[in-house]
Amino acid sequence: MISLGGRKAKVARVKKAALFVRCTEEEAEKIRRTAKAERRTVSGFILNAVFNRIAMRERLLSEQQQEESKVKGSLPT
Repeated sequence: MISLGGRKAKVARVKKAALFVRCTEEEAEKIRRTAKAERRTVSGFILNAVFNRIAMRERLLSEQQQEESKVKGSLPT
């Protein structure tokens, strides 16, 4: 418990998860350097990279689906 001006507040316990990344020593060092240059933790750097890749794939999938619907719409029935 934490005391807040005479009141006591409960601290929520957060479960943590671990993510193991298999890479070479050179890749690990590059990740550390880049994370430091971006002022991120290694975990924050990796999560940011993963979320960026997910967003990119979602954009590509959306564009692909739009192109497919255009093609289907232009085909004679």
